[in-house]
Amino acid sequence: MTAVVPPGPGQGAPVAPKRRGGPKPIVWLLLLASAAGVLLAGIFGTVVILGQLGGSITALPARFWGRLLIAAVLTIISLMLRSLRWIFLLRRAQTRIPIRDAYIGYFSGLSLLLAPFLFGEIAVRALVQRQRARVPVATTVIVNLWERFLDLTALGLMTGVLALVLGRQHLWSFGLILIALVSVVAPFRRACLALAVWVARPAANLFDGGTRPEPRRLAEGKAWFVCLATSVVAWLLPGLGFWYVAGTWNNQFDIARAQFAYAASSSNGGLVLAPGGVLVTGPALAAELELSGFGDLPAALAAFGIRLATVGVATMLGGVFLLLHLRTPRMSEGGQHFNEIADAYDVQIPASRREALLVKKTRLMQDAIARHHPAAHRGLDAGCGQGWYVRRMRELGFDVNGIDTSAGQIALAAGHVGPGARVAIGSVLEIPEPDASCDFIYTINVLHHLASVEEQRRAFAELLRVLRPGGLLFVHEINTRNILFRFYMGYVFPSLNCIDEGVERWLLPNRMPMYTDAPLVDLRYFTFFPDFLPQAVVRLLSPIERVLESSPFNVYSAHYMAVLLKR
Repeated sequence: MTAVVPPGPGQGAPVAPKRRGGPKPIVWLLLLASAAGVLLAGIFGTVVILGQLGGSITALPARFWGRLLIAAVLTIISLMLRSLRWIFLLRRAQTRIPIRDAYIGYFSGLSLLLAPFLFGEIAVRALVQRQRARVPVATTVIVNLWERFLDLTALGLMTGVLALVLGRQHLWSFGLILIALVSVVAPFRRACLALAVWVARPAANLFDGGTRPEPRRLAEGKAWFVCLATSVVAWLLPGLGFWYVAGTWNNQFDIARAQFAYAASSSNGGLVLAPGGVLVTGPALAAELELSGFGDLPAALAAFGIRLATVGVATMLGGVFLLLHLRTPRMSEGGQHFNEIADAYDVQIPASRREALLVKKTRLMQDAIARHHPAAHRGLDAGCGQGWYVRRMRELGFDVNGIDTSAGQIALAAGHVGPGARVAIGSVLEIPEPDASCDFIYTINVLHHLASVEEQRRAFAELLRVLRPGGLLFVHEINTRNILFRFYMGYVFPSLNCIDEGVERWLLPNRMPMYTDAPLVDLRYFTFFPDFLPQAVVRLLSPIERVLESSPFNVYSAHYMAVLLKR
């Protein structure tokens, strides 16, 4: 259900969408590309290892390959976390782009991970994100440098703490912890960010017409600590993989020692800007293993194995995504996006959940009309999508028509709404209805698709224009006051589905005055369970949900309905 921009030339009549099944969710591309990256790295590693062993694969314990695969999977999970951190940092730098393009930009940069001084990964990411989403080059440079600063801080903290745990109480151990703790101080973070902006200034002048990015929010405390915690977890995972691979030869190798070795060698590689830690990380890992009693060959194979499962897999994965970038167009904007997914729109959410929400939302509107405006009869579904809510409201006795910016959705809606209903192309920014012509209007998951708060304010003004005095405006939206649900809708849902693109601007129910002066006469919170839960589970837990809906915790529900009155 969308309403983003007014229809352009040639959009006067609905056009049926092409039956292509719509674009695939990015999560499937991530999984397939990860599998390809692991396979390519495995083939390369097998050739190299066989060369070291004189072609005799029997000289290598069979369990090595299974452990190597587990380490590669841990690397993939680590990279997924880092990609989410990348998207979060882009948004903090005032850059909101489709999550699909952000993923492709991040992973493509890994293809040149072995280029010196970060030049390769920065250049590829800047190129890809500029081509796919018009991201300023300077913004990509700043975010990339900030990401590496977070990595070094996390690795320094891990190395210092683990050194103390292992009894290696050298002065540098305390120094690393101190440096990490200094990042808590806001002026220090702002100074580091100012340095990154200065480094990016030539890129801004050369590629962005001198436009300066606005990355101030990167240095805010909340963003910093969230990203630092994510960075620590992301670096613990490959350290765990190193411990597991090394256990092929010595299962007494201590996990704390493995984590220390991996963090210390990786931080050294990062400090000297060695491409992918080449000539720094691997030898350091092998040396630590030899100190722990490993023989020369097992130490070398374990070090090579974890480097293959980390840098090797990351580089191969980057190459796959770079090819993906070259072969796929950037995601469409506005109504065109919903044209592309029109024939696959309904399957994005389980049918049982769609039907349950349809009944719930229409019943809430029916009750509110009976309470606040019993004479209301003529209504408008602004952003009607495929017309299911138009049909339902008409079945309840109301005279409801619908508009949507997507010609593909309107073409499908025409077959769903039933006789007598009218659906047409239109936008909440430019409604094709005269002033004061409706008793009530409702928008269902529409307004968060608008590009800015200013557009959302314009939409409220346009919706109120069409309402008669005393008319009701129903705003159904996703409730992101719950931080877990905000994360789910901002990062997980657009990765698993094609409806949202990760650029949505959520409207909080407790902040309606920032969009309109119309008085709020009713506010309902409902449903607590995500859409992916099986219907049998939802039915089983429904008593708990009803209790939550009537409790003080209802403000953290998944959905809400705000009812506004036109004076």
